[in-house]
Amino acid sequence: PDKAENGELYPRRRGPGTALPEVPPACPGPRDGASPAGSSSWRRILLMILAITIHNIPEGLAVGVGFGAIGKSVSATFQSARNLAIGVGIQNFPEGLAVSLPLRGAGFSTWRAFWYGQLSGMVEPLAGVLGAFAVVLAEPLLPYALGFAAGAMVYVVMDDIIPEAHTSGNGKLASWSSILGFVVMMSLDVGLG
Repeated sequence: PDKAENGELYPRRRGPGTALPEVPPACPGPRDGASPAGSSSWRRILLMILAITIHNIPEGLAVGVGFGAIGKSVSATFQSARNLAIGVGIQNFPEGLAVSLPLRGAGFSTWRAFWYGQLSGMVEPLAGVLGAFAVVLAEPLLPYALGFAAGAMVYVVMDDIIPEAHTSGNGKLASWSSILGFVVMMSLDVGLG
């Protein structure tokens, strides 16, 4: 396929026996024509997108509460709210990739997969505004919401991503990447306070 067909700058190489779809599907659906409900790979992709999108709501609330609570206590400072926003922003990059890359692999164009990755994070600024305006209501709910967000991501990782990595022969890479991600986030937590 050329640029006019799939939006890529260079033609895609085809291996023996692999055929790419001429045009990616208009809405999420598997490449092989099977129904989305019957496809385990599509179930995993949709579960990942849903988990990340839901996971972003409490993160946005946390950032919003951080900024909305400035001056209400000794620890509620602009610096702490800014550091929280930086930490959440940094970890949003791999979350966007976790949405975009499976969609790209499933046959979506690069820009469409990128756009869906962006859309999954759009709930975060909306929840941030809500959290900033509703500090009094959102602050007591925040620990439960963040616990739910963490649980949703841990469930998806344990139930789908880790087993998939091991069946694909990438178990060691997945394990070392998880350790590296943990070290980076703990370093940010300690370094930014």
